[in-house]
Amino acid sequence: MPRTVLITGITGFAGSHLAERFLTQGVVVHGVAHEDPPHPNLAAIADRVQVHRGNILDLASLTAALGVTRPDAVVHLAAQAVPTLAARDPVSAVRVNVLGTATLLAALDAHPDVRLVMASSADVYGVPDAGLVDERAPLRPANVYAATKVASEALVREFAGRRDAATTVLRPANQIGPRQHPGLAASAFAKQIAEAEAGLAEPVVKHGVLDARRDFLDVRDMAAAYVLASELAGPGATVFNVGTGQAVSVAEILETLIALARVPMRAELDPERVRSGASASFALDSSRFRTRTGWAPRIDLRTSLADTLDYWRGQVRAEVRA
Repeated sequence: MPRTVLITGITGFAGSHLAERFLTQGVVVHGVAHEDPPHPNLAAIADRVQVHRGNILDLASLTAALGVTRPDAVVHLAAQAVPTLAARDPVSAVRVNVLGTATLLAALDAHPDVRLVMASSADVYGVPDAGLVDERAPLRPANVYAATKVASEALVREFAGRRDAATTVLRPANQIGPRQHPGLAASAFAKQIAEAEAGLAEPVVKHGVLDARRDFLDVRDMAAAYVLASELAGPGATVFNVGTGQAVSVAEILETLIALARVPMRAELDPERVRSGASASFALDSSRFRTRTGWAPRIDLRTSLADTLDYWRGQVRAEVRA
């Protein structure tokens, strides 16, 4: 277990949950963030983490953060992680996801003993040939976001070849849970339901295509995976899938959330939410990571969705009071 960790993207969805997880293990947690405080996602632990102002594209600020914190491990989560937003501004997505990774690696060159864990994505597989995908499957990025992750992985592999400290790339399944960006399906559905329950919107959940079947993983289970990955040793880059191994349709996600609603809801197709291209239907084979670390998902889908809906209920209440 690292004694001190530095998390890029600590103020985000996954980063905030990871910070909480490390704290439960007694780890000293630092983070890098480009925005000024307050950091809402870190509200519950603000007095127990130290956030350093910096930009993932600014070598000087990353070098300074590493010099001050002297971490045993860095978990690199900072990214434009919403595929629709990456598609709208591909230049920005490439800057943040690819050049940002390159900048962090340049800063880490002066710290050859620091372990690195990088967040990639199951999106790198595109539309795979098999329904259960392991790490040997070809990479077929089908959108800008996925392409940036493939490029970032390539940079990390080259970086790992020049050092002895462990370098680990994790390819997570679709993460869900509290604090998720409302531009992603499960969170978008939950937010609309919470607004309808509060009387702020019609009792309608607008959605895109629902037939895609993907592997959905609670962000808190993913945080546990990042912690275990930060403990791995050995030279070179190692790549692991992290998922449940079960494919669930987006329709089932929507149906579960509507069943949890406190008011009657109906669903309505919104053409603006329909993505182009074929719908991917697959789950991740995580046996390699499970065998190496003993990791297993603990939070079931219904609990994860209920917690996501409760989070949005709280956000909506706070907005009404403001």
